[in-house]
Amino acid sequence: MLVVPPPPYDFPGLSSKGGKELNAYSAPKDVFDRQPAELVDIALSRLQAAGVELIEWRALLYRRMTVPVFVRDFSYIVPDEDLARASDILSNIGLPLSPPSKLLTRVEGDIHSKATYHRLTRSSAPAWVQRFALYPASFVSLNPEELYTTPSIHLLPSRSTTKILVPRPSAVYAWLLRTMLKYPRSCAVRTILASDLSELVDYHLLRVSEGYVNPDENPERWKELNMERRIADALEVVNQWTQNHEWREGEEWFGDALEAIVSGDGNIEYLPSSNS
Repeated sequence: MLVVPPPPYDFPGLSSKGGKELNAYSAPKDVFDRQPAELVDIALSRLQAAGVELIEWRALLYRRMTVPVFVRDFSYIVPDEDLARASDILSNIGLPLSPPSKLLTRVEGDIHSKATYHRLTRSSAPAWVQRFALYPASFVSLNPEELYTTPSIHLLPSRSTTKILVPRPSAVYAWLLRTMLKYPRSCAVRTILASDLSELVDYHLLRVSEGYVNPDENPERWKELNMERRIADALEVVNQWTQNHEWREGEEWFGDALEAIVSGDGNIEYLPSSNS
């Protein structure tokens, strides 16, 4: 499945091939006068024009699935063999490499350290920096039939003409469950994936804009939101994924596990791990 590449963006102060031209301003100054989302738009155009296949990932994807997440890093999956070339393209348009944070590597493990980062902000201070993150496809491993092409949402609330590959919802849940199996129960990566899964169930499947509602602590709100109906609808969605054979061979139990989590009969904490 391929994205039709848009024409390359002619960056003021840069040649059409991405090399620097001589002018009164340095390339970084020209680059960082733009908002991060605008730089992402330029970067996507250049990467797609060069034939690099991109898959929307992490915060952008979760936002698409109605999780109210702040997009600090604009993350995309690229084929392993294109990773170095994609990084060079980003460097050539003035987005410098940004080394992984030692602190975030300790806190987030592979979720942070597996990516190659390019800075989108003039500031590199941890509180302000935003980055373009490239994840190798070998870390995520999505099949072509699990993807569809749709307009990118990186410019919201403005519309983008850039088309991007996006995993179908069942593939997102499957990746979370599959990856949780690879890590021990008490580790940074599994903790983050469990949190992601919980938020997706609440905001995406149950469509509760305020997040988790505890029926024991707030029975009135539970009733107001008609949570029993929401649970039934979510179970129907998951069951439909199973009926459509959207789980990979040997992973059919993902549907049962997700249904148990949605209904409240199961707990994310007790999902299988590498040491269970």
